[in-house]
Amino acid sequence: MSSMRLPDSSKNKRPRRVAAEILRYVPEILRKHVDLPADLMVSVTDVELTDDLSFARVFFSVIGEHEAEKAAAVERLLNSKKGTVRHELAQRLVMRQHPDIRFVYDSTPARAARIEELFKRIHDESNPQREEKA
Repeated sequence: MSSMRLPDSSKNKRPRRVAAEILRYVPEILRKHVDLPADLMVSVTDVELTDDLSFARVFFSVIGEHEAEKAAAVERLLNSKKGTVRHELAQRLVMRQHPDIRFVYDSTPARAARIEELFKRIHDESNPQREEKA
């Protein structure tokens, strides 16, 4: 699969361009056509597209309370609405055939936040604030 993160080459320029367009349009489509839980924010993080443009994996992250527990439910919801998302993409992308879509939870932002929290805790424990004498 081609990813937007891969370097440019003549072989993957078109899939990269189409993936960038999908990444641009999907958040707007989700806001307008998918009834997401109000207590969560869903962020589209990346799109991977096959070289033949037939299949796209749309990665998303969840921000909010108990995000890890709710990620599976959000993934099921998004995949149940992939026909609507594909239809809306077809209205925006000029292509003969449009890729089949699958939504995949991307836990990278949640893991990064957890690691940052651990580093902060270690820093705070190793550098206790000294009480100043008055």
